[in-house]
Amino acid sequence: MCPFCGYKMVKPYPADRLCLKCHKYLPNFDEKTRISEDTSKIAVKKFETKTERASDKFKGVRVKPKGDTSLFEDDRIFLKGEKEYIKFCGITSKDRTQLFYTNEKLKYLLELTNNLDYIATSILGGDLDKMLLVGQDDLQEKCQFYEKENVIYIVYGVFPDKKGKWILEQMVKNYEDLIHNKNVDDLKPIEKFEINKKFEARLRSIFKEYLQLQEVFTDQEIPYLEDWIRIDYLGLSSMSIGVISLLLDESGKLKVDVPGEYDDPDEEIEMKESLLTAKIEAIAANTLGNTGAYPRWIAVKLGFQHYRFLTFKKYHNDYFLSFLSEGNLKKIESVEEKLTPVLYHGIDNPFSGNLKPFNKLKSTIKDMLYNIAERKFY
Repeated sequence: MCPFCGYKMVKPYPADRLCLKCHKYLPNFDEKTRISEDTSKIAVKKFETKTERASDKFKGVRVKPKGDTSLFEDDRIFLKGEKEYIKFCGITSKDRTQLFYTNEKLKYLLELTNNLDYIATSILGGDLDKMLLVGQDDLQEKCQFYEKENVIYIVYGVFPDKKGKWILEQMVKNYEDLIHNKNVDDLKPIEKFEINKKFEARLRSIFKEYLQLQEVFTDQEIPYLEDWIRIDYLGLSSMSIGVISLLLDESGKLKVDVPGEYDDPDEEIEMKESLLTAKIEAIAANTLGNTGAYPRWIAVKLGFQHYRFLTFKKYHNDYFLSFLSEGNLKKIESVEEKLTPVLYHGIDNPFSGNLKPFNKLKSTIKDMLYNIAERKFY
């Protein structure tokens, strides 16, 4: 600062030591006095990186740090050791309004949920319940669903069914309390923002309570009512192209509606098979494309421990075997084992676009399944 006129000197400083305002010579102007006297009065604020995480607030919850833009980011909340965790929680309406999600990178699960819900209600005639995904290194992770008042709640990760159901029930209770009977499809952006902000805080409390109830929960599964599984549809595909489509249900248990009227029953069945194949392959391709995993099974609840299933079995040369079935899911592997030797005559080579070899294989499989009473495997 110039002692004559008070002008504050800033870089670059004049080499001739003349004040830029009053042009007087500054004989004592050196490196130390070049810095404004006022700078000594400025306190430099020390910034520190915030390291507090959910694990610091809730004993037992351990979150791997990775960004700070959402509740879970692209990581997971460990709930019991290293093998039980939650990666995503979300809420969507039946009319496809995406209401809440904890992770932007897994947001596609909301759209997938709506697609699965359509299959569950329109064709399988039940409520979407669970889905098991199989990814790299055969990693298995589960989506569990809960629908109430035309709103679908989702939790995704690795956890027992009973614990997933408890989390979903708490999500329903708290979200309904926040929306106050409003139409979720007509929420204004500011309303949605305020509701989600409050709900995220409540979700953290839900997981805190979850940890305190660990000893109350049981991992024991409720057994299925049936000791059999019935096959109603079989499909074989390669690279999302259906090569075999076989509708076995003749009593209308599957709700497959095709447009138009048909004088030839075989032609109507063929149309239904084509429609089923298209929808099933769309689900498989959409799931694999978004998650990098394929659905091993999708469960639709018809009643207490009464289910229908859409299952997928992966084979070599990019072939997938799919079933629409009803009964006891634990029996599905025995069905696949019985069919595998028959299938290998058709899937020993990659699909070349020629469907003729598969027409004969379809007839063989059809005869095999119809020779089993009511198509039920025990």
